[in-house]
Amino acid sequence: MGYTFPYDPAVSETDKEPLSPYADLETLERIASDHRYVHWKVARFFALNELDDSRADNGWENTWLSEYPLIIYHADTGAPRYYEFRVIREGTEIGAITGVAEKTEGIPIQFVLPFANELAGENARAVTTGSKKLLDTAYPGRLLMEGATLGRSVDAATGAEDTTVYPAGMKGADFLETASQEQLAAFGISTEELYQQYRSAEEEKLRELAVFWEEVDGLTGNILAMSEEELRDTFGDEAAQARGVSTSYSDTYLLNDWYSKEKWAAAPGYCGPNVIAFTMLGLGTKSGHPGIPTTNNKSQLEAYYRAVESRMGKGPKLYYWFDGDSLDGWLRTLTGGRYRLGAHWGIPLILDHSWNAINASIRGNTLPAISLRWPKIESPAGGFHYRTVIGTRRANTSLSFKVLWWTVRLPLWSYGQYRMHDNGADGQYWWEGPSLYQFQAARVIKN
Repeated sequence: MGYTFPYDPAVSETDKEPLSPYADLETLERIASDHRYVHWKVARFFALNELDDSRADNGWENTWLSEYPLIIYHADTGAPRYYEFRVIREGTEIGAITGVAEKTEGIPIQFVLPFANELAGENARAVTTGSKKLLDTAYPGRLLMEGATLGRSVDAATGAEDTTVYPAGMKGADFLETASQEQLAAFGISTEELYQQYRSAEEEKLRELAVFWEEVDGLTGNILAMSEEELRDTFGDEAAQARGVSTSYSDTYLLNDWYSKEKWAAAPGYCGPNVIAFTMLGLGTKSGHPGIPTTNNKSQLEAYYRAVESRMGKGPKLYYWFDGDSLDGWLRTLTGGRYRLGAHWGIPLILDHSWNAINASIRGNTLPAISLRWPKIESPAGGFHYRTVIGTRRANTSLSFKVLWWTVRLPLWSYGQYRMHDNGADGQYWWEGPSLYQFQAARVIKN
């Protein structure tokens, strides 16, 4: 049985369906010939595995992936960054699964998107003919492409020029290599010891990633030998599901002064006052704040949380840029200057945070971090939300299943998780790993 994929960029402009400029085989094979890049069929293999895992959660029953991906390129270097495979049901693209193209970018799957960015017909044809490229700027929330003028970009769906200035992306290791002493200090990396902790964490992450891709390289021959029918038999809706994905946890670290109090009674309130009140609650008498409850007394705790919110006021708060009505300002004020917030760990990016940096800070500082959660990428109007990070751990995932005549046994990847404490908007206390939410974080620092 053969499989066809419906979107042909040669379709006339009057066609109402979106046009998706899938990469041609020649381009994909040229990229695959460079060992630095993931073979596109290997990327699709992992994307199909992710599709199978995501069907129930996303309502993706009776779907399959596009045979070829869209290629998303680095805006600054022009090199391939992502392969985006479209999730298709009955000829309609309803979502996307995005994998890495460059091995040093990270683990195989970067985004599982419950939407499919559309392209205008003229833009789709420009990408198909190779005269324009899709760019990683603002991806995945928006899909941009090269504009008519060098250095300019346009919205791929409308063709309108995009004049938004997006912060430049930078990996943690690159930032540590290039930042000045003043930049490091501004971002909370104020000592040589802390700098070396960050360096070691980033280097360990790169080592783990290199070992993982070596394992994948050993399986590439088997993956490339699989036909479309064999892939359907393995990952389709009717597959036997003989796969086993197991997750174990390691390297758990909890700030016990906060973890032991995470279930203490608290009055519902705004997220900003909540994280300040909970931060001081864990500090106890060390906070210098009068009237800190030292036992799980419901009436005392509710009165304490209400008092902090009354002092700070309701409504959204700034992070740390100014004193006064910001989290940093209030933490300084309510602790009599004993504690403050540090800056972001890196150049502020809307969709970036570093588990390694947060993990190193919590362990080295023995103090929490406050996360500013950004909206879900498919709902930009979802609002911002503060949570308190009081612990970290590693989740280690491995995959074992039989694919026709061979068996996959592969440590998939490990990823960091955070122990979150919340006012109840997301939950109250839970372990959070990678998700559609991304966040920035500032560490609590003792003056």
